[in-house]
Amino acid sequence: MALSVTPKNSREKFSGAIVVGKDILELLSSAMYVDPLSIYREYIQNAVDSVDEATEQNLYTNSVQPIIEITVDPAERSAKVRDNGAGLSRQSFKRILTSIGGSHKRGTAARGFRGVGRLAGLGYCQELVMRSKTQQDDQVSVMHWDCKRLKELLRAQDDRSLDTIMSEIVETELIPATGYPAHFFEVEMRNLVRLKNDILLNGSILENYLSQVGPVPFSQEFSYGSPIEKFLQEYGAGRSYEITINAKPVFRPFTDKFEARMNTPAHLSDIEFIIVPGVTSGTDAVGWILHSEYFGAIPDRIGIKGLRLRAGNIQIGDSRLLDPVFQETRFNSWCVGECHIVSQKLVPNARRDDLEQNNHYSNLITHLTPHAKRIAKLCRDRSAERARLRIESAGLKNLNGLTVDWTKAKDFFTRHADKPVSHAHRLHLEKLLQDGEPTYSSLMRLFASSDSQKLST
Repeated sequence: MALSVTPKNSREKFSGAIVVGKDILELLSSAMYVDPLSIYREYIQNAVDSVDEATEQNLYTNSVQPIIEITVDPAERSAKVRDNGAGLSRQSFKRILTSIGGSHKRGTAARGFRGVGRLAGLGYCQELVMRSKTQQDDQVSVMHWDCKRLKELLRAQDDRSLDTIMSEIVETELIPATGYPAHFFEVEMRNLVRLKNDILLNGSILENYLSQVGPVPFSQEFSYGSPIEKFLQEYGAGRSYEITINAKPVFRPFTDKFEARMNTPAHLSDIEFIIVPGVTSGTDAVGWILHSEYFGAIPDRIGIKGLRLRAGNIQIGDSRLLDPVFQETRFNSWCVGECHIVSQKLVPNARRDDLEQNNHYSNLITHLTPHAKRIAKLCRDRSAERARLRIESAGLKNLNGLTVDWTKAKDFFTRHADKPVSHAHRLHLEKLLQDGEPTYSSLMRLFASSDSQKLST
């Protein structure tokens, strides 16, 4: 039976008002973000864009440098994120902050361009307050969002439009500029909800999160920080910003040495740089990998495991995002590295938990795969080498006739290295010295025989 096809010239273009319902506010605030801490990422993303704009306008001097300040006050249940960026002018303040899903940044190199990040806090507090001022303004523009009322309206069984909702929950005012920076933007979340370990107001949890996700600098104690920054700067990537939490600066979590497993230190070394060429020209991404002894999966608490993805020096997704690049996904948790997006054709999605899928994304995965294979091979090789040494050492005898696992022996002496020598050991050592010239083997026999239960297999 033939299908009936309507001639195209008989169709009519749609016309009429578009109804945007109230639920869009819930979808674009709390429903957008799986991790509540993401609200800080969203506000920092807007803050660094504002700082970049101020830098272009030459607003900073030797005495005034860019800074993003986060203040959390558990007693008052409030949090502020303030930047001394360019700010929003009095003329554009209302229009920009109430343009939901619209942003003047689209098509630019800015990190936030969808016009929804500013709504991130709506679902997590009872009142959201935004303040801003440009260098030219003589007053501070303020906008109050009544989040408590918003929740009531969202629960109501009616068909209120977005315009109606906005008119009920948003108020604006102008206040004196005394006590405020010459140019700034800040968002304040009042009466924050209590989640899990009160994570939205827990300074240590927030610091751990932002040290991994935020565009903060490496610690000066991290010896590989400088060469990594120098390499990334060649491609316009990896710019860092001073971010503080209650006046304490936040740094990336990388260190030269870390505890790979209980009482077993691992060392980052052998830096490898990554360059992902564009599909037809240019460069799509650059990155780095630091190799180690590959003892196994790096503990989550350290905050460095996995080959991670960043755009605008802000993390996309989490440590598991690039698991699919590895044939055996477990090996991604053994490694340490980052890949920075430098092409505007690789675009983070709205939730910033992945990239939008296109041929540039496929190109990225294709070029990262060989690096993942090499990491997997190193993991297997070094694991096999350790197993071989354990098997060989199991058959070694010391001169007392005890079978000694020298891997365990090394671990024993590492753990006891800073402890005082026991009274019994001192007596034996004194006897060795009195009886003649002690050798290293005699010293080992002394400890092996007196700690045979710990050293023998």
